[in-house]
Amino acid sequence: MQRFTASGLLLAVTLLIAGVSTCSAAEDMRFVDAEDDTGYYVDAASIVRVSDTERDAVVAVVKAGENRRYLYRTRLNPHAGTYQFVSAQVEVYDTKEILRTTQGMDVPRPYTPASPLRSIADFIEELLTSKQQAR
Repeated sequence: MQRFTASGLLLAVTLLIAGVSTCSAAEDMRFVDAEDDTGYYVDAASIVRVSDTERDAVVAVVKAGENRRYLYRTRLNPHAGTYQFVSAQVEVYDTKEILRTTQGMDVPRPYTPASPLRSIADFIEELLTSKQQAR
């Protein structure tokens, strides 16, 4: 389930317009969800099917009010309802200047049904299914 609000959609459109000229060619950021001034994206080009149940992808959390983009290399297991951040990077959104890079979590953690990670996991599964059906 995706939760869209008027301010969330406005944020997504604004970030999309602002980000068109600054996204690198390797990224294929897809809007997934928003809450207040925070947008959630998945880099469709980074999605990897690790196993029958696990997926790896780069997830971006854009906090417009802070001018920050948080990139998380994430392993999701939608069947178990868990996620694990493998690594994280904090950037200045406007310039993509890297402020810091950190290691991720040691073990997977559960996400709740209302979590943006649930929307992200659902989005990834839908994208993989549509790509498979297109073949």
